[in-house]
Order: sequence, then C-alpha cells, then structure tokens
Amino acid sequence: MSETTLPYTIRSRITCPHCWHEYSPEESLWIASDHPNLFGDVKLGDQQMVRFLPSRFTADGEAVDPEGQRTSRLACPSCHLEVARPLYQIAPVFFSILGAPASGKSYFLASMTWQMRQLLPSKFGVVMTDTDPVANARLHEYEEQQFLNPNPDALVSIAKTQLDGDLYDRVNMGTHVVSYPRPFLFNLQPMAKHPNHEKSSLVSRVMCLYDNAGEHFLPGSDSSTAPVTRHLALSRVLFFLFDPTQDARFRRACQGKTKDPQMQNRSERLARESVTRQDTILVEAIQRVRRHAGLREDQLHQRPLVIVVTKWDSWKELLPDVSHEPPYTNKSSTPIQFLDNQRIAEVSTKVGDLLRQYTPEIVASAEGFTKHVLFVPVSATGHPPESDPQTGGFGVRPRDMNPYWVEVPMLYALNKWCSGLIGGVEKTK
Repeated sequence: MSETTLPYTIRSRITCPHCWHEYSPEESLWIASDHPNLFGDVKLGDQQMVRFLPSRFTADGEAVDPEGQRTSRLACPSCHLEVARPLYQIAPVFFSILGAPASGKSYFLASMTWQMRQLLPSKFGVVMTDTDPVANARLHEYEEQQFLNPNPDALVSIAKTQLDGDLYDRVNMGTHVVSYPRPFLFNLQPMAKHPNHEKSSLVSRVMCLYDNAGEHFLPGSDSSTAPVTRHLALSRVLFFLFDPTQDARFRRACQGKTKDPQMQNRSERLARESVTRQDTILVEAIQRVRRHAGLREDQLHQRPLVIVVTKWDSWKELLPDVSHEPPYTNKSSTPIQFLDNQRIAEVSTKVGDLLRQYTPEIVASAEGFTKHVLFVPVSATGHPPESDPQTGGFGVRPRDMNPYWVEVPMLYALNKWCSGLIGGVEKTK
C-alpha cells in the first residue's frame, strides 16, 4: 500500500486481533460508508457495511467507496471484521486471561483496567487510552458499575462472561459460521516525563486482552466453528485466575479466619451447581497452547504463565506476613516510579509455597508447562461481598471498592516481557 493511500508510517505486517490472520497492509479491505445501498457484507450479514478493495482514493489517503463516499475504516481480508487504525502503526502485544467459571475474571478485568488508567499516567508516565471505545464498551460498563456508580450504596454484581453474545462476532466463512472473541484494545504510550518518550514509536504498544468464559476451556469446546481460545498461542503472557474460594482445602484452612461468605457458604452453593475443577481448566489450556504453538509434550514453553490468585481479602490470613501495600519504588533521578520486582518475587515465592501446600496439582501443572511461573495475589474488590436477598448471589457496594495488587500482574508482565514502558528495580534497600 502506497503512502498516498495511508499517509503515515505503517507496519509491514498486520495481525488481525479477531481471527489472528497475518496480512500485508495492501491486502486490507475497506469498510464502506453508511450509504443505504452498501448495507450487507458477504461474511458479516445484512446489518454490516460492505467490505471492498478500493480503486480510488482522496488526496489525503482515504478510500472512495462504490457510492463515491469517502471512508477511513479498515478491515481484515480474512474475517472482514474491523481492524483499528492504531494496529497499522503500533506493534500489538497479546495477553490472554483464563480461569474457571466464577473465578472472578470480569471483576479482575474491570478493576485492573480501572487501576491502570489511574496509575499508569500518575506513577509510571504512560498514557493508557482505548484503541477502540466500541470494542471496550462492555469493559466501560463494568468500570462504571463499580467505580463511577451514582448510587455508591447499591449492591452491584458483574454478570459472568457468556459463551456467546456481544463479546463475540459471528463470521460466515462459506462452508460454516465461525465465532471469534472480541478483544479489549488499549494504546500504551510513554508521556513526556517518561525516559523513553523519544523512543515512543519503538516502545508503544496496542494491548490486546482476551477474556473467555471458563466453559470455553472444557475438553472438546475448541473447534473450527468456535476457535475462541486460539489467541493463547499468540499471547505474550498467559494469566490463569485461581479462585481459592472454589477449593474445599482452602475453605477448610480459612475457617474461623475470614468473614467472607464465599468461604463460609461456598461449599453448599457449589454443591448445587455444575462445577469444573480448576486444575482441569489449566491443563486443558496448556494442551491447547501446546497444540496451536506446535510444542511437544515434554517441551517447556518459552513464554510466561502468571497464576493470579484472586479474592486475596478472603484468604489473606493464611499469609499474615504479606502486605498488600503497592510494590512501587522511586529512583531519585527520575520523576516516575518503578516496580519493586524483588518484593513481587518474594511474594510470589510465598504464594507459590501456599499453593503447593493446598493445591499442589495447580503448581505442578504450571511448572511442567513453562519455566517462567509467577504467583500473584490480588483482590479486585478489597472487600468481602454481601449476599443479595433477592437473587441469592453475591454483590459489592461501590463505596466499599478498594482493590489491591490487581494491576500488578499486568504491570509485571509489561516490565519483564514487553520492555520499554514499565521500569523495574530488582533490588531495593
């Protein structure tokens, strides 16, 4: 594609964040304007605008559609789904978040992104913005529900991630219809006070986050018509959420040490539901990564796995010597803060030892998959939930939200495995 069609420096290869097809920029399709004659795409249906290869362009590089209207939106040549323009200019980094049903993925995502929006500019000199506000709409809803709720005393809860719906796109591939997950997309760029501000074009990233329903990791659920977890093989870091409140051994250990109703009454509730062991979810995910990445069964993956141990507020008394104060530190020569990697590593060791004591199968599966394993405790709410008398489910009042360490797994991943944006210190005084 020439500079007359896209008037900015573009990357030589583009990876579609929906179907993960890699293509050259000149292969891109364009999305027609909203002219009534151009509704109906062969792969996306009657409610979507036609995708087309343009033959005419305006002087400033926008395509001219078949009705003579200018358009600037681009699409993947394989799945026809829209690809945000920043992905043509900024390198992507893929992260996958997985876990069993009810492990707290949606709460974790909402709290993590909210905390990162606040902390990255103020402490680390990095701007985090939505690459595509439409794609991130569901996440905005979660954030507003918990942190910007006009009724702070309302008992609110986030609905579990569904197997289909508005978090997935259905594409007609000719012989069959394929369901693809919608990623959450964010631009990460250094600010003027950041030491790598002058290298912004090299260190900036489009962060692509994938959140799958736990049921997608049941054996046999990954197919040619629903390849919704194949982003695992592309992901720079895998985040597996382990929920101690779903484990009977943790619940027994926490008896008399917590007032969290999930620990006290969880066994009765889970007995009435169809529950999947968390280690089987992790093993199934590992097998899919091996299959899609072409790894042998005895071959360690070179990419890291972060075990995010959720609901820390409910089991923190099992590790009373671990503080949940933020692991950030200063350097006298710079105006930004750095991760205290030594402290994070020390906490990881203690949490890992705790898991070996109560859930050794989780640790064994993780360490048999990759040599880069990190254990991070987080609390997405910082406060035990309350039982909703109307629904019988659990909810949290926005005024009680006080997350801790929920952003640490992602900041650590960016520091260790996506260099240039988040600094870290290995030894502190």
